[in-house]
Amino acid sequence: MQPIERTIHFIEKINMKVGKASCYLIFVFMFLMVFEVIARYFFQSPTIWVHEMCGYLFAAYIALTGGWVLLEKGHVAVDIIYQYFPRKVKYTADIVVSMVALFMFLVLFWQGYKFAWHAFSTGQHSHTLFGPVLWPVKSLLPIGSVFFILQILADLGKTILEFKKGSVQ
Repeated sequence: MQPIERTIHFIEKINMKVGKASCYLIFVFMFLMVFEVIARYFFQSPTIWVHEMCGYLFAAYIALTGGWVLLEKGHVAVDIIYQYFPRKVKYTADIVVSMVALFMFLVLFWQGYKFAWHAFSTGQHSHTLFGPVLWPVKSLLPIGSVFFILQILADLGKTILEFKKGSVQ
């Protein structure tokens, strides 16, 4: 196995583990919502924190599963025309799409980092009664972007390797 293939495999393994582990956040989310309903309607004692924490958990769920969903080809793909392309045109299209996505997620990482750093350096809190610090949830944007960027690079590497194999044959 070539070093590039080992790197691709390593990235895919990381995204699979992070994505599958993050999927369990949905169960924490559901437990907290049930807890809130029981506290509110059976004990007349609503919480001030559950709804906000569920929003943060859902943000973590979305941010941390993105790379895994990309790995599994789970995002929406419009392949009505793509399926009729010759193999070389498909490879070219995949490379162009990967480069555009890479640029977009690099910008998202950069801006997300600035967003999270500002929250951290200023000690920014939520403007709710619960009022948790916001840097942990804002950090999810650059962290999730890293997993996405790594998977884009892995997919780009796979496409280039497949293109080379196809042109040799």
